[in-house]
Amino acid sequence: MREVPFSIPISGVVRINGESVTIVVNKAETIISLSPEAVPGKRLSLEPGKTMYDIILETAREVVRRKEFNRFSAPELYVVASEEYPELKRNSFMARVIACTPNHSSYKHHTSKRDYFSYIGPGLYRLNDEYVVENSSDDEMILRNQ
Repeated sequence: MREVPFSIPISGVVRINGESVTIVVNKAETIISLSPEAVPGKRLSLEPGKTMYDIILETAREVVRRKEFNRFSAPELYVVASEEYPELKRNSFMARVIACTPNHSSYKHHTSKRDYFSYIGPGLYRLNDEYVVENSSDDEMILRNQ
């Protein structure tokens, strides 16, 4: 095998014009746009000062108000919360419900120092009495804790 050295003259121009760059090499031309394409993400965006735990507490209060019964499951909470916040991630939401339930067996993995709920059986929770909001239209909302 033989090698024959050679060289090819290349001339080129780079033009920068606002948000695009044009590169011309000999007779080939390439245009590159520098403007980023905004792709809407499915990231939860909350008002300043509001946390996921605030959403969970508000949702639990709403579920208890709708049912007039202080017993619910975490999936029930998720369904109601996702009405207002459709970009909620289900697993994150469920983990935070456990993080608000000190007597849940998995609380040690998700501690948040919040005690909104009590775990009352497989998949069932109740809102602790200090977090139940009384109905302002009636004298007092009667909640059946069974």
